[in-house]
Amino acid sequence: MIAGAGDSATAPLLLNRAQAERVLDQHGLDGLLAAQPVNVCYLSNYWTAGSGPGRDGLSFAVLPRRADEAAALVLGAEELRRLSASGGTWMPNLVAYRSPLEDTTPPRGWPARAGAELLPNERKWLAIEDRLRGELSGSAILGLARAVRAAGLERAVVGIDDWRLEKWLRAAGLVEARFMYAEHLFAAIRRVKSPAEIALLRTAAALNETACLEAAQHVEEGSDWQVIEDVYVAEFAQRGGRGCHLLTGPGGLPGLAVRRGEPTAIAALGHYRQYHASVGRTLCVGAADGELLERHAALQRGWREVAATLRPGLRYREVAAGCVAAIRAQGFADFALAVPRSIGLTPCDDPVPMSVRGAEHGDLLLEPGVVLEIELPYSEIGWGSMQLADTLLVTEHGCEPLTSMQTDLLILP
Repeated sequence: MIAGAGDSATAPLLLNRAQAERVLDQHGLDGLLAAQPVNVCYLSNYWTAGSGPGRDGLSFAVLPRRADEAAALVLGAEELRRLSASGGTWMPNLVAYRSPLEDTTPPRGWPARAGAELLPNERKWLAIEDRLRGELSGSAILGLARAVRAAGLERAVVGIDDWRLEKWLRAAGLVEARFMYAEHLFAAIRRVKSPAEIALLRTAAALNETACLEAAQHVEEGSDWQVIEDVYVAEFAQRGGRGCHLLTGPGGLPGLAVRRGEPTAIAALGHYRQYHASVGRTLCVGAADGELLERHAALQRGWREVAATLRPGLRYREVAAGCVAAIRAQGFADFALAVPRSIGLTPCDDPVPMSVRGAEHGDLLLEPGVVLEIELPYSEIGWGSMQLADTLLVTEHGCEPLTSMQTDLLILP
């Protein structure tokens, strides 16, 4: 065990430990092993540099149910500098490894220039390497097996988010542990946010909304939507976030470019420090006709009514039905779809296990700490598209908006 090799994390803890313990106890698990980058980040507070398609099995996190057992982050030695610069991890056991193809006796690391006057960061990097000498594992899986043993889970019932972990760890000698596929349980834990997550989501929502509205101001008759999306991505990046997409309608623009007088949905999805935000509005270039004004007003009034009544104890199905009923009651008889879902490290932080019927989103219960996005889309071929989407934090007695709730129709010259 290498205690504190990455220094203690300076950022507030993302993990909702109490929620994790409730879910583990409910399902009879002694701990969790994370391989998916989103879950490694959630458990450890560290987003690994090597995360991405085709780069599986480079980092892991181990969370034992018992707080007195050593939680662990497993990562490549080449990431130790980045870990230190990011504020480290709260996990007391840091297990680093080098490729078995490298000469690791002793681990040499990157060279340091003799006689150079080193900067404070550089001295910290060398100190980490010095503390690790003789402690590196020979591969990622050997490091993970070592971390599992140090956490007291070698004979335990452990939840995993990647089926391959069982095979890999059996080959590494962990023959007595029992593994349960638990990707949906990771989501069940992530669904109820910690205070640090709520703060990140609040910032993400504000930055995303600002970038979306700024992009909307660049829309004019004949605009190519890719250009508008590029503006959104650039605006979000300038504010410290990353834009994922800026969509308009289910199939894009009907005429392949913005047309005067046509209702146009605008839906922005991005993330800030890996935490996602989504917002939706409706715009129109030129004067809006009476039908659009009436439909949009109904959408707004229905949304405000739902936001005023949202509270813990409701289920998703009730929220969706309440949205549709409230909007239809305002005279928008054709409106038919409302989509509630939690948002966080992923655009949908709800547990979605697969079955023969496909993805099972389920009729989930609202709890305090859930950050809920509600999308109200509408599309009509030959007329146009609309969108209203905002994000709400479910509180003990109701809800709190994370966006401005300024949902007016965007009418552009």
